[in-house]
Amino acid sequence: LENVGILLLLALPGFICAKTKLLNKEKALPTLSVILLYICTPFVTFNAFLRTDFKSEILLNLVAVFLITALITTLSAVITVFAYKPLVKDLDLDKNPRGVMAYASSFGNVGYLCIPFLQFLMPGNLEVVLYASTGVVAFNALSWTLGNYLLSYDKKHIGLKKAVLNPNTIAFVLVLPLFILNLNFNRTDKTDSLANAISLVANLVGPLAMFVVGINFADIKFKELFTDAKAYVAVGAKLLLQPVLAFGIVMLCSLFMDISAFKLNVIAFAAMPSANNLLMFCSLLNKDTSLATKGIMLSTLMSIVTIPLALTLFV
Repeated sequence: LENVGILLLLALPGFICAKTKLLNKEKALPTLSVILLYICTPFVTFNAFLRTDFKSEILLNLVAVFLITALITTLSAVITVFAYKPLVKDLDLDKNPRGVMAYASSFGNVGYLCIPFLQFLMPGNLEVVLYASTGVVAFNALSWTLGNYLLSYDKKHIGLKKAVLNPNTIAFVLVLPLFILNLNFNRTDKTDSLANAISLVANLVGPLAMFVVGINFADIKFKELFTDAKAYVAVGAKLLLQPVLAFGIVMLCSLFMDISAFKLNVIAFAAMPSANNLLMFCSLLNKDTSLATKGIMLSTLMSIVTIPLALTLFV
């Protein structure tokens, strides 16, 4: 609870700057998003892999994290998109609120919130961050394919190319051979300066991601935020039901392998609030951006309580 609270307090500077017009939201958000997506997040992957010695069990765990994360997200999407059908059948189909709700219930803020949270929760534990980076690769692959389909119901919007050719996946593919060959910073002290530089950039993810959250919060009308029943349904499924689903899958997997090294990652991923990507995709596809914004913001606020609850119960 303390770590979640401190992390979300980092959103306060962004909120103040946007509320007092110290920055232009329309210019600041794209700039910060580019820095986060194309620079900081790939450096998190580089930093974790290049500071960890290769072990065959870690490689097996990476595969397991990827598959389990993909399975949880896919099952959540399939279950919720059908479960919400009777709830939204009379609403504007062009804006596709059912698809927006299903996306909000299935895809969590794993890159911009989960990685910083795990860095706060387990300081210096690069193996945990390494598994988190692998989960982000699974998230990206599904968000550009299954996620886009949930929102559009049109296969032409499935971004297979973007699912593979994105900064996080490219960084993962580039650094994985170095990890397997054990070519890392632990082999020599001559690379300390380079290693420290990479760490500095990687550690920017938490503060910058929270600044973005704060800037987004600045324009929210809190009365509207708490009065939309559809947002509550989607957020409840994401923050309460998906961790239960993740726990069930993890327990099933524990019958066949040791999941202790990455159990925290899987449960934390499932406990994260709705992904910021939802708003971006809704804008691109002309879907219900108002519902998307409410889902993201409401889930982020409620996660202050639900993340500690999920970790306490299931880890």
